[in-house]
Amino acid sequence: MSREKANKALVNALRKHGLSSIAKAHKLLVDAYRSRKPAATADAPLRTEEEAYRVQDEVFAELWPGARAVAWKVGGPSDKVEPTAAPIPPENLLRSPASVSGAKMQMIGVEAEVAFRLAKDLPPRTRPYSERSIAAAVGEVLVTIELCDTRLADWKESSGLWKLADFQNNSALVAGSGSKDWQKIDFLKQEMEFRIGARVAKATGAHSFGNPFRLLPWLVKHCAKRGLGLHAGDVITTGAWTGLEIAKIGDEVTAKFPGIGEATVKVL
Repeated sequence: MSREKANKALVNALRKHGLSSIAKAHKLLVDAYRSRKPAATADAPLRTEEEAYRVQDEVFAELWPGARAVAWKVGGPSDKVEPTAAPIPPENLLRSPASVSGAKMQMIGVEAEVAFRLAKDLPPRTRPYSERSIAAAVGEVLVTIELCDTRLADWKESSGLWKLADFQNNSALVAGSGSKDWQKIDFLKQEMEFRIGARVAKATGAHSFGNPFRLLPWLVKHCAKRGLGLHAGDVITTGAWTGLEIAKIGDEVTAKFPGIGEATVKVL
């Protein structure tokens, strides 16, 4: 076999693997959502972030046909690494004060976050938006509590790609109160308090990107690559300020960011 034919055969094999792994991951996650039985994923590896995002797209389309994301989660451990993102469907965007059933969750994870609500559309386009035009599209900053769960049986050992395919462990997002004067906020000095039942976590200027707005231009580009736009009213939450906290049934969870707002959810 010539080198050209060998390379072509390798490319075809990789494409076939990619398509088959995406289809298998798609089925595993859809079945896990519908049956509420966690998926065993050890024998279904994902190889690239593109595969993980393809799985997100296909699972979202099957579970919420005809719907579009009304919120997004975006974030990362630091500004030295590429962020990741996941869409949130309409039924999983809750208004504070909210309540959720902990009995239906494999992991009752909670995170205190700040989010940005858009006041203007940002449709997909080939020419990148400037940071100024994205900032002009933001209507307010608000406090959110992200509820985290997993559809993966072996989630502690699962790869980052599988967690990304599983909507980066998102279960729901609770949107609280906020402020329209978001550009006056010094996020590096912003204080916050996160109460989980009797437990309290506090932090100051603890966002991994310093100013969480820095994540929005990346998300706009990410969505545009997938042919998606962002819409007025969409909520973009930007990651935990105190890390992932574990709640239990009966806990009331409240996030407060003085000068911005607060959000509350009760775990039933």
